[in-house]
Amino acid sequence: MPTLRAIIAAAALAPAALSAQQPAPPRAADPVTPAHGTAAITAADVQARMAFLASDALLGRNTPSPGLESAARYGAAEFARFGLRPAGDSGTFIQRYPYAQAIIDRAAVTFRAGPAALVYGQDYFVVPGNADSVGGKAVYVGTARPDLVMPASVSGRLVVVAAPDTLGSPESMQRWQRNLVAALTAGMAAHAAGVIAVLDPAFRGAAMPMLAAMTAQESAPIPLFAVLHAAFAPALEAAGLDLGRLRAAEPATPVELPLDFLLRTATGRIATRVPNVVAVLPGSDPVLRDEYVVFSAHVDHVGVGRPDASGDSIFNGADDDASGTVAVLELAQAFAAAPKAPARSLVFLLVSGEEKGLLGSQYYAEHPTVPAAGIVANLNADMIGHSRPDTVFMIGEEYTDLGTRAQQLVRQHAAELKLVIAPDLWPNESLFTRSDHYSFAAKGVPAVVFSTGLHSIYLTPADNPETIDNDKLARITRLLYLLGDEVANAPARPKWTEAGRARLKLQ
Repeated sequence: MPTLRAIIAAAALAPAALSAQQPAPPRAADPVTPAHGTAAITAADVQARMAFLASDALLGRNTPSPGLESAARYGAAEFARFGLRPAGDSGTFIQRYPYAQAIIDRAAVTFRAGPAALVYGQDYFVVPGNADSVGGKAVYVGTARPDLVMPASVSGRLVVVAAPDTLGSPESMQRWQRNLVAALTAGMAAHAAGVIAVLDPAFRGAAMPMLAAMTAQESAPIPLFAVLHAAFAPALEAAGLDLGRLRAAEPATPVELPLDFLLRTATGRIATRVPNVVAVLPGSDPVLRDEYVVFSAHVDHVGVGRPDASGDSIFNGADDDASGTVAVLELAQAFAAAPKAPARSLVFLLVSGEEKGLLGSQYYAEHPTVPAAGIVANLNADMIGHSRPDTVFMIGEEYTDLGTRAQQLVRQHAAELKLVIAPDLWPNESLFTRSDHYSFAAKGVPAVVFSTGLHSIYLTPADNPETIDNDKLARITRLLYLLGDEVANAPARPKWTEAGRARLKLQ
């Protein structure tokens, strides 16, 4: 999920030079199956697509990377094979957007807290921001957590947070990453100048060089400096503050820190353009065809890192999110093979940059290749191949009437789907804001994400094709087909509920 999600892989990530023979994707020359509707969506098709998209040869589909480009070309070739209309740039299926890969001048990176000068890659790591240098006094605002909200008074200032958890276990890593993302997000929302996250006292300093190597190529609107507790505490002690006591308290108002800070990243950037893949199936109704239902998933993952205990260093991202990518391709094939298109048009969207902060979906939401006013719904799939075979989570179910429609469909098609739509089991994870549907929801488009939830191999090299429940993935994809078909043919557009309007502050 966004911005710092790649860091969690870094228990940690380090540069690696790998080469592999790229397997051929499922043969593009194969004819589209004559089956249509949910019958066209099969576990065998799912397995074949997954074997390519989550193969070692794509080296984890990082944004940007040759593996990501291979996955995008495959998606475009499949959309063309299905006879869909290109909806990218210049009559192609590819929409490119700018991406600036940060390159840090390691010798010039600076962290000064009063007279103390800390050592980059030993005492702290940096996610660079748009400004190379920030400074001045800072305020402590409490513990980083998903519901953290910083007051307006921190606008333009540096903020300091306590970041709990370590890289000691998958669960702890997930909480650690979630908390750093929350701190950065809250700082951005409050227009802070930058965020200093003081890591847990138990956080191992041995991981710092690898984290610094990885995050040097990340970027965010404001910088995040993550510093070891033991390195930061003496600077506060010299100014008369006890960092341990400060961490233990949850101040009602920000605590002024009597130190002058100077933080410098000295960042250069390599500009490139990375791909989304977009196709349209025109609707059959002469009026409603100007409205669109968008199916989406992210095709990227986090790349390559240090080998795990088994020697595997490639984060293949089979569940996250080759599973959603496979679903969108299966949906495109099934709808394209139908004798008649739905009344409304359908958009099939594969985005990149999700792991960097929902970048591809945000760009598409800002620069849609169909009329923005015509987009009536977004059905997003992110991690739909794991966990209990009968359960899927519909994050945001209560915010639109899409939830009611989906529940009706699982009852009506119980024998085929064999699914239960369960409530969100992770309310503290703020999953509604952490996948690509949120880019549409923020524009006022009713949007939900289907997921089978977090699991022990999330963001590890063990997320491989053989761990996927292909039958379950196919059944969830059939549910998406039925819901998309229902929305595309219904007389009325989907609507926000009162809870959804309140959640997104819609008028």
